[in-house]
Amino acid sequence: MDPISAGLLVALVSGAGGAAGTQAWAALSRLVRRPFRRADRARPEEPAPGIRELEELEGIPQDTGRAQALADVLRRRAAHDPDFARSLTAWLDEASAAPTEAGDVHNTVSGGSQGNLLQARDLHGPVTFGTPPAPDAAAGERAD
Repeated sequence: MDPISAGLLVALVSGAGGAAGTQAWAALSRLVRRPFRRADRARPEEPAPGIRELEELEGIPQDTGRAQALADVLRRRAAHDPDFARSLTAWLDEASAAPTEAGDVHNTVSGGSQGNLLQARDLHGPVTFGTPPAPDAAAGERAD
């Protein structure tokens, strides 16, 4: 499972991304509040891991430390609950695609190096990789 970005959590809980961001946060809240299904759980009445961290981040939405604490708990919970891990991965794929600010672009690159990579939103002008383009022939000529 890809790591969950504290920045993404802060953006979503802060209401960035409009309706899509709000829906993504609500979906995560429902997911975290689902019962913990770990087979060897000692006390069935204990709250599911992550609820406290989720509520603390909701109380102070800009706190990246709280966001990182939530991300860490979610990662550990996913390691012990395969159903939660599958649902969290699906949520992360969907939430990562949601804009967190007007016009933001979020790209994910994984795996080995495949060559050149450019991640950008708006490009104005030429982009080259490797050898620079040949100079314009007309620019090198002098008018007599």
